[in-house]
Parts: sequence; C-alpha cells; structure tokens
Amino acid sequence: MNPDAQIRLHEIGAGRSCAVVDDALEDPESLVDFAVEHASRFAWMAIPPGPRLAISDHQLEDLRRYVRSKLSRHFPIHRAGIELNASLSNVTVAPEKLSHLQRMCHIDRRASQGRRTYAGVIYLFRDPDLGGTGFYRWTRPEVIAEAERLFLHDPAASLKYLEEASEIFNEPPRYMTESNDLAELLTVVPAKFNRLIFYNGEAPHSGHIAHPELLSDDLSKGRLTLNFFVSVHPRETTT
Repeated sequence: MNPDAQIRLHEIGAGRSCAVVDDALEDPESLVDFAVEHASRFAWMAIPPGPRLAISDHQLEDLRRYVRSKLSRHFPIHRAGIELNASLSNVTVAPEKLSHLQRMCHIDRRASQGRRTYAGVIYLFRDPDLGGTGFYRWTRPEVIAEAERLFLHDPAASLKYLEEASEIFNEPPRYMTESNDLAELLTVVPAKFNRLIFYNGEAPHSGHIAHPELLSDDLSKGRLTLNFFVSVHPRETTT
C-alpha cells in the first residue's frame, strides 16, 4: 500500500460515506501482471459475475495494516479483531446471461452477530468506461428480502416472484446503472486505475457497468479489480 496516498470521503447517502484513495498501491502493475500470469487459476463466481482468484492470507498483511491504521480513522472500526479476505475479480458476463439477483444491487452480509462487514475495491483497469461502483437506497426492501429468501430454495420461484412484483424484471436483463422501481441510485464513484474505495457493506451497491460491450476475458483489458471484505467489531452503534 502507498502510505502517502490521501484519503477523502465521498457521501453515498443514508448518512454513510465511502473512502476514496487514489494511487492506493505503490506498484499496481505487478498485481495486474500476477493476475495475467495466474489466469488459469481463476474460477467463476456469482458476485461480481465472472471469474475470481482468492488471495492468500499472508499476501494481505499490508492491506490489513492499512485498514487498521488508516481507514479505521474514518469509520467506527475497532482496530482489534479485524478479519479480512480478498480476491482478484474480472466481470465478464454479458447482460442477457445475468441471473435475476445479479441484475440488482446487493449488500454484504455480516459474518456473525455483533460484527459489521466493510467492503473495498481497488480498480486495476485503465479504461474508466468499464465502470465504477453505484450506491443505492432500496425503496421496497421487503421485495428484495422475499426474493432472496425464495432464491435460497427455488431460484425459479424467486424470479417468478420478482416478475410479478417489479416492472424491471419484465424488461430485458441488464446491469443496474440507474434507479428503478425497487431501488434509487444515490451516487456513483467513478473508476480510476489504482483507485481504492472502502465502504460499509450494508449500503446497497453494485458495479456501475454502463458499457458491458467493453467487458473482456483478457485480464489485461477487462474489468479487473481487487475486492476485499473486512469483518470488524464496531466502535459504536451508528455507521
């Protein structure tokens, strides 16, 4: 991590902020090279929709220290007991092949009771048109909760329920980039090479992919990111 990189806060709504850090890594190109070299080890995952490669724990120590010493100053995070995992990800799925839940924003669940989940992304691509991150407010959270509940047992029933409950699911599949009848777009943090963003995972969010035709299986050209999730004990009850 670059110890001299400046942290600024971007308001994302509902009293929450997202930390934005440009020039976050001292040598981002080496991470891109690592991804390209190990492309055959990437395995497909649902979120983000595309292949992913888990990063080993010992490779994350500098990032863990950065969360503990730098980012914790801006969020109600206890510096003790921080748990972190990360992976390199590349979004590759064409809009027409998205599952119904991939077409919506989402939250990152708490690992256990009494802890909070924060999430971070480091953009490792140079074309900003590949998309940053959008933050939302659910306007009908009960519909999302029921769709997720159904999905665990019967994905087809979940889709049928959404088609009956929401106009957006009667339209052609696409990445979520704007408000719809289930969620309101609050703000977008644009992508920039070697930019890190860090936010409360309970803020509804999704990749803001307005130009899916630019997605690529080539890790040197695609929407390559380092995604990390941090489980923490909160310092206080508000976020």
